[in-house]
Amino acid sequence: MNSIIPLSIAPMGMINCFLIKGSTHYILADTGVPNSEANILKQLKELRISKEEINLMILTHAHIDHFGSAARMKEILNVPVLAHRLDEPYFRTGQPDTTTMKPTEPIWNLLRKNLINKKTLPVSIDIVMEADEVYSLHPWGVEGVVIHTPGHTKGSLSIILENGEAIIMDMMASGILLGGIMLRSRVKHPPFHDDFKALHNSFTKVLSYPGDRYYLGHGGPVTRQKVKEYHELFL
Repeated sequence: MNSIIPLSIAPMGMINCFLIKGSTHYILADTGVPNSEANILKQLKELRISKEEINLMILTHAHIDHFGSAARMKEILNVPVLAHRLDEPYFRTGQPDTTTMKPTEPIWNLLRKNLINKKTLPVSIDIVMEADEVYSLHPWGVEGVVIHTPGHTKGSLSIILENGEAIIMDMMASGILLGGIMLRSRVKHPPFHDDFKALHNSFTKVLSYPGDRYYLGHGGPVTRQKVKEYHELFL
C-alpha cells in the first residue's frame, strides 16, 4: 500500500522532505537545503531503504530549502527528476526563485535578506509538467497524481495519493516560527508566498480531491479540517 514517510532536514519538523512508498519502489519529494544528501542517505539506511529502491525525484518548488541538494541526490540516485515548467529555469541555474519570496510577516524580511544571494548546484529536469497538467504516478507504482498548485511559487506542485494522504509542502505551515518545533497543529503562513489569489484557488483544487492527512514542508502533518481552516481564515 502507498504511504508517505517524512524525512527530517531540520529538527522538530522545521524543514521536511518525503518518501512516497510505491508498490515496488519509492519516490523522493524534495531534497532540503544544500549539503543535505548525507542526512537523507543516513535516514534511508535507518529505514532499511537502499538508494536503488528510489526510482523518481519530484521537486515541488524552486526555493533553496526544497531543492538545495537536488543535484547531488540526482547524481547519487541516478533517477529522473520531475518539476513544473514555471520553476524549471531556477532548477537549471541553481539560483532559487527569490521573486516569489514575499514575506508573509515583517519578521521574515530578515530571513529573505539572508537567503537572497544563496545558490546551489544546478539540476536538469527530465519530466517537465506543463500548465495545469495532472501527472499520474501510476507508472511509478504509486496510485496518485501530481498537480499544479501555484501561489507559493508559480510552479509549485502538490502530490495527492488515493489513500487520502497528500504532500502540499509550503502551501501552508504549522507550528511556530519557521514551522514545526511545537504546537504543530496550529496553522500559519510559511515565511513567504507569491500570490494569495492563486494560492486560494490552489487550495480549492487540493480540497476537491478526497484526503484526510496533509504533509507540509514546515510543520505538520495536519488534518483536512486544519487545511480548510487555513484556506477559510488565512486566505
